Amino acid sequence: MPSNTINREVEKVKAIVPVERRALLVVNCLAEHGDARFRWLYEYIELAGVGVARRFLKRHYRAIYALQDKEATRLEFLSLLQSLTADCHNEAVDLFFQVHGKPGRVRFFDQWVSTRMLGEYIRRTAVPNRLRLVYNLSCYGDSHSPGFLNAGFRVSVGARKINANAGTEYPVFCLAWHGKTLGRSDGSVVNDIMRRADRTLPRRIQDRIASRFFNDVDSEKLIRGDGNISIYSMP
Repeated sequence: MPSNTINREVEKVKAIVPVERRALLVVNCLAEHGDARFRWLYEYIELAGVGVARRFLKRHYRAIYALQDKEATRLEFLSLLQSLTADCHNEAVDLFFQVHGKPGRVRFFDQWVSTRMLGEYIRRTAVPNRLRLVYNLSCYGDSHSPGFLNAGFRVSVGARKINANAGTEYPVFCLAWHGKTLGRSDGSVVNDIMRRADRTLPRRIQDRIASRFFNDVDSEKLIRGDGNISIYSMP
């Protein structure tokens, strides 16, 4: 059976989450702790990270929330995530995570935190069964996925190593997440979206450029958890 047919069959058994029951949190903190040579780039990414999400997805969520720069502390993040999951209007809470990362660790504005401990913090504070997607553009994002899945998120997407292709991937992901670029009205599942957003040729070009300045660059994204989730579904 073709994969698209299987995906549609899987969607039939998932709960449907209408737009008024969805919330998106964008966490973006890059300029403060990034390489000083590229501060201008990190500042642009901070603005674009929130701006692109709001431009393409504002009609597909009840509300989009953002923690940027100094607001993006560990406690503010946990507090807002707890509040969003506790809100009875929200059946599905998604997270776009754009901070500096190392293997198994992420950098909030105020501190580095191991993602194993972060997952435990989230599990203790967030309301169960409302966490859905983590789209993680931090470096070494795949190493963070076990912590997010342990926290209760259903699916987590992250880079193998240093991530350098957000400029081409992120807008495509935002568009495809609600199905626009795939010509579907019922939303597109994460597996399908990443095949289009994380395209091999643009990724390799950007990785090669980034490798002039950084070691260990590999922007390929890996999907952990339920890759058959769409913006409309909750298993």
